[in-house]
Amino acid sequence: MVAGGTHAQILSFAGYLPEKEILTESFAKLGDLPASIEFKRLTGINAHREAAEDEGSLELALKAGQKALERCGIPREEIDLVISCSVSQLSPELHQHISPSFATSIAEHLGIYGAQTFDVANACSSMMTSLMIAEAKIKAGKIRHALIVSGEHITSLIDEAKSKNLWLHSKAIASMTVGDGAAAYVVGPSKDAKRMTFSEPFTFAQYNNHCIGEASRERPGPRMRTKAKQLQLGVLDNLSEFLQRSMKHMELEWSSIDHVYSHPTTPKAVKKGAKIAEDSVGSIKFLHNDSKDIGNTASTSHGVLLEMSREAGHLKEDDTAILVSFGSGLAMLALHFHLPKGVEGWS
Repeated sequence: MVAGGTHAQILSFAGYLPEKEILTESFAKLGDLPASIEFKRLTGINAHREAAEDEGSLELALKAGQKALERCGIPREEIDLVISCSVSQLSPELHQHISPSFATSIAEHLGIYGAQTFDVANACSSMMTSLMIAEAKIKAGKIRHALIVSGEHITSLIDEAKSKNLWLHSKAIASMTVGDGAAAYVVGPSKDAKRMTFSEPFTFAQYNNHCIGEASRERPGPRMRTKAKQLQLGVLDNLSEFLQRSMKHMELEWSSIDHVYSHPTTPKAVKKGAKIAEDSVGSIKFLHNDSKDIGNTASTSHGVLLEMSREAGHLKEDDTAILVSFGSGLAMLALHFHLPKGVEGWS
């Protein structure tokens, strides 16, 4: 294991999106929703990706995990921790995986043996929470490297929502903003304390009933009911103080951050948050608000957006980025990090 006094860094990341694209207008046309709601205009979402028939949460996670491991070049035997962060954990047939832990199955499929494995459930903040756990374990000298991975097979939420009369079940409408995807990170030791820094976690328990996911009683897969407006206001009302306190806690200047990524509930919501951020802590160098064609991919959102930015040629090694996470509950957490070495040359 690593010696005391070691810090942590992200050595690689990967995002994966299924090939199948579903246009929003194919399931959320005028007339499909209550008359006052123009879904595409309200959200800014034009499309999302949908998993293939043979892709469940596990299959999606494996594709991102394999890519992240290849990019960092760390031998499998040096991965001491695998955490799965999926909120879905569904098979292609929409059966819920219960046991063993999803992380155990992922590690076995990727040829990682002898590592500690467990799952983390913290809604859409699960991946950020898991990265924080891995960073703490590396700093404590308990592990060498960690694989943090998630596959989100969640577009069945759209079918469940559409099976209802949305005039009578308006809390199901937010389910139509989701998309399938996967992401993974490899975290390892660093001599530099500033390669990876977290904010204080914020939890606002007064919003804990604003977004509830559970098994559907009437069909395979899950259902979700969301008080979307109230949940969004909960984030926006507290965002300014969160960002100010985060900058102080992480000893950062907002103006020094090269790339900003918010959890993409919807592109329109991210724009509202960006306006509050600029009024509160200053202008944003580069806001990556690219979810209009992929939707909200839950815990994998930041990793998917990072992959899209890399493919577009926007990222360079040692650039700095901040990921701002919002999870139902309401949980808020930020991660500031330096982009990995060689990110421009990844395939």
